[in-house]
Amino acid sequence: DPTFNVLTIMYPYALSRLLKNPSKSEVVARTLQSLIRSEDGKIDRTKIRRLLRDSALISGQSKRRVVWDVLKTKEGRILTRGIVGEEVGTYFGRNNGKRNGKSSFKKQRRKMKKK
Repeated sequence: DPTFNVLTIMYPYALSRLLKNPSKSEVVARTLQSLIRSEDGKIDRTKIRRLLRDSALISGQSKRRVVWDVLKTKEGRILTRGIVGEEVGTYFGRNNGKRNGKSSFKKQRRKMKKK
């Protein structure tokens, strides 16, 4: 079938393996981080947009579907929370070099409540 796209079939499996990393491979973990971070270790929005665009094009899925597929997994939600937390922490200028961004946002909220 000339319209068959093998990547459409492989996409959910590849996405799942990358996010879940069932073998806890350091190579897979580093690969995921290199896909979303700049050389200095900060979240790179351009890389994330490019990854989303490329995933949608390769898989034949919409960008919305790709995001939904990521958010359907526990690991995807954890990754997303880390990205959002780090971005919020950066926005408030309180990232303190944290890679997952979890504590920065909480600290900022506590400081705002005290004021």
